[in-house]
Amino acid sequence: MTAPPRSFHGATYTLRSLPQRSLSDAISIGQTLLSQGLRLIELRDDLLTDDALWQCKEAFSVHHILLSLRRKRSDQTELVRAIAPHWLDIAYELGPIPSALSAWMSEQPILRTIRSLHARPLSTSVAELLTTLSQQTPPDQIIKVAIPIHNIRELTIGHNWQRSDPQRHVFLPIASDGSGRFRFYRLLLADSQLLHFLRDEDAPLVPDQPSAAEWAVRLQVPIPDGKDIPFAAIVGNPVEHSRTPAHHAPLFAKYGMPVLKVCISDDDLHSQTLLSDLLALGLRAAAVTSPCKAWLPQAIRALGGDFQQAPTTSDHLANDSQDAGNTLSRCPDGRLIGCSTDGVGLRAAWHKTCAQYAELMGPQPQLAVFGGGGLLSLLRAVFPDALFVAARTGLVRSAQGAEVSSFPSPTVLIWSVGRSRYQHPPPAFLRPRLVFDLNYAADSPGRDFAAQVGAHYVDGSDFFVEQAAAQQVFWKQHLQPLPRPHSPYVQRMTEEPTEEPTEEPPEEPTEEPTESNLPTDTHLIYEQRKP
Repeated sequence: MTAPPRSFHGATYTLRSLPQRSLSDAISIGQTLLSQGLRLIELRDDLLTDDALWQCKEAFSVHHILLSLRRKRSDQTELVRAIAPHWLDIAYELGPIPSALSAWMSEQPILRTIRSLHARPLSTSVAELLTTLSQQTPPDQIIKVAIPIHNIRELTIGHNWQRSDPQRHVFLPIASDGSGRFRFYRLLLADSQLLHFLRDEDAPLVPDQPSAAEWAVRLQVPIPDGKDIPFAAIVGNPVEHSRTPAHHAPLFAKYGMPVLKVCISDDDLHSQTLLSDLLALGLRAAAVTSPCKAWLPQAIRALGGDFQQAPTTSDHLANDSQDAGNTLSRCPDGRLIGCSTDGVGLRAAWHKTCAQYAELMGPQPQLAVFGGGGLLSLLRAVFPDALFVAARTGLVRSAQGAEVSSFPSPTVLIWSVGRSRYQHPPPAFLRPRLVFDLNYAADSPGRDFAAQVGAHYVDGSDFFVEQAAAQQVFWKQHLQPLPRPHSPYVQRMTEEPTEEPTEEPPEEPTEEPTESNLPTDTHLIYEQRKP
């Protein structure tokens, strides 16, 4: 199976051989990607031997070759003249360009020259570094900055620099903690930048590089003209396996926005500028998860925004806590509005569970809550008579916070802690008949606990779907759809049926690529087409 034609438009692939992949196989991968719309093949002299570079020169047209010099060598000029690429990247770390090479470059009218930086002095801020590069680099050379970035604040500084001169500035952030969490930014800009790189799934060089599947999904939503690129996001930590992007992608396609995964660090949460930085990057709508739920209402109000009740007709939701939120919208006039739809989703999922397991739970089930996090206040409002157990310490407390020494095993344990924050197992007396998990992840510790004690298990899928439906009602109230479809994908998402239904079953719709149905096996993606 191969990716659809043009699905890699604008991207670059770094070619290299591996112990399990010969140079011949690597070249075949590159040729296949080029046939699918890839723009450039990067040949790095620190990843390929000189013999391999020569073989690649013969295998690829020079207008597809990006030759990147990364190691000091005495024959730098001779190598470049022999390869004669249309794109040449010389690392700043190598020092000044030799005069002989500069003279040859000046005689090549079609050559695009890039100066790239891959390290940063600890004593120099990102802003100072970018200013220095802009001042010292000749105006006919492209500046590529692929350096470690520590937080969203630094990311925004780099973004502003890139957008100030997008035809010359290339900003490819690398998360300094190695998490790859700035992949969302590379996907956001996509081919609006002169250079972007696909991740080699067999041996990733940079975790922040998007995969071929992620790239194909991103390009389903066209990039608008102009400086700003609006986007929607799931904001929190962890977000890597969130269902939110795939679930909300059809809706946000109508608004011309991709849905991206924005992972927030503790350092980010302590920044007073986090929300304004995200807005500067182009954020227009967000679903917010832990640990950012308590942060959201405060951040919205600090910028003069309004935190509202969720869109619902249920009067009993009026008493839900307003100290945590999960939904954000920036209106066309710039106003910020947020709400929490967790109460809507939690009650709907709980009522469904009570109806489905009425016989198991009995008429008056004893309830206990393990964890809580950003949902703690809401859980106390919805389950006022439940016993609350702190997930971090395992201490048992009453709803008022007073410790209790014993408590009969509850009928239902409401599980509200994810894998990343799970530290201690529940106390030994917690042996419920049913575990009602607010997480839907396959690796939720609540699932493991239910299996351990032999309890029935209900995952958080209904909770997710119900609160997500309320989120979409909210976003539709506050966002402005595109005036007209900008792509076949968006058009299909926005078209309404015009014919009356017939007796015959409708034709199955063509499935649009999402993170769940695109191939993730690189051997399938890179499969060589048969003649």
